[in-house]
Amino acid sequence: MRGGVLLLGLAALLGACNDPTYLSEHRPLETQATAAGQMGFAADSDLFVLPVRRPTATERNALAAEQKKLGLMMPVPWAALRDFDIEIEYSVKNLDMTPAQAFVTLNGGNEFGDYLPMNFVDPNADQDNQAQPPSLLGGSPIKVGPGAIVSGVFREDQLAEAALDLEAITRYPAADVRATPFEVIEHDSTASRVGLENIPKNDVTPVMARFAFSLAADAHVVMDYTVRVRDHAGKLAQPTDKNLYVSTAAALAPPVMPPPLAAP
Repeated sequence: MRGGVLLLGLAALLGACNDPTYLSEHRPLETQATAAGQMGFAADSDLFVLPVRRPTATERNALAAEQKKLGLMMPVPWAALRDFDIEIEYSVKNLDMTPAQAFVTLNGGNEFGDYLPMNFVDPNADQDNQAQPPSLLGGSPIKVGPGAIVSGVFREDQLAEAALDLEAITRYPAADVRATPFEVIEHDSTASRVGLENIPKNDVTPVMARFAFSLAADAHVVMDYTVRVRDHAGKLAQPTDKNLYVSTAAALAPPVMPPPLAAP
């Protein structure tokens, strides 16, 4: 009986540690009618940054020691994939009384830098090779009836895959840096390691901590979202806390950028 009580107590403690925290959106995204005489609706975008506390001096030293022990060229992240499980639930509401088609895309980055698809387009290439690489997540059309609401989710496993893609794009790209996003985003890492060859086997993957949302539609629509976080290491802070760890800059340049373009 006593052992049973101890096991139940441990299970309750572990369950409490995995209780998710729900973080409210920074603001809703909303498409807007363009100026008089123009067609269509202007897209909207916004950045949500995961509130992560800063490490103590002891914790910084531990990261440096881990990097040395693992023999890694790049620093061990403070906000690592092993520390968080993240899921994002969203809903798109059609404010018009006609059917709408909406597109929700998600890009962003980790504590080291962002993935910006436009940076991987080579304007010096021929027209057929100037395609912009895909977004990390989303981008499929969402049909929303008049006045209706459609819900969606970026699952934990999808965001974990996006974190791995970001690691390749921002810190360990393939030999052809510009091709890396095409290779890693269009392949599932459980089935193919294309584009991931330069990531060390003992690498500590940074979590995706900067979420750049974009909403586009052919009607007046609004999108709300909630970020659900399971914090395994006690690193999640309150969004209202000061001096948080992950940069809130509009764009964060990664350690490895596509090579400069040759003069035409």
